[in-house]
Amino acid sequence: MTKICKKVELSFKALGSAIFMGTVCLYMAIGALLALVSGEAFYYNVPFTFLMQGMGMSMLAAPAWVLCFGSGKPLSFSARYLLVLIILAVLTAVSMSIPAINSTDGHFVWVISGIISTLAFGTTVAVLSNKHFRNTGARCTLLWELS
Repeated sequence: MTKICKKVELSFKALGSAIFMGTVCLYMAIGALLALVSGEAFYYNVPFTFLMQGMGMSMLAAPAWVLCFGSGKPLSFSARYLLVLIILAVLTAVSMSIPAINSTDGHFVWVISGIISTLAFGTTVAVLSNKHFRNTGARCTLLWELS
């Protein structure tokens, strides 16, 4: 049991790290694109509160994806995907209500980046997990075993 818990924990951390990295990269790319289109300056820095929110959201979103698609659930793929989206909507609503993070400087761009990266990485994991299940008949929570 301990070995399984360690593997699941590693999957949480790996997916959470990927989501966080994607969020930061998307924030920089979207900010640069907006600066190019609008002609205004974009400062390539990420406020500390955004980083804390991103780490928290990533580490809370990753278990939702891994648990819904890694363990043996009797629900269909669509139902599990919808369940994860509902969980993510609740997490986003909670994170946007935190007063220290609710600043006006780039907050909208940061939230959009977080949503896009979470959906991109999570959907990829969900599809690969479903494909792995169809090929082998076993559900897998180890992200690096999905191919």
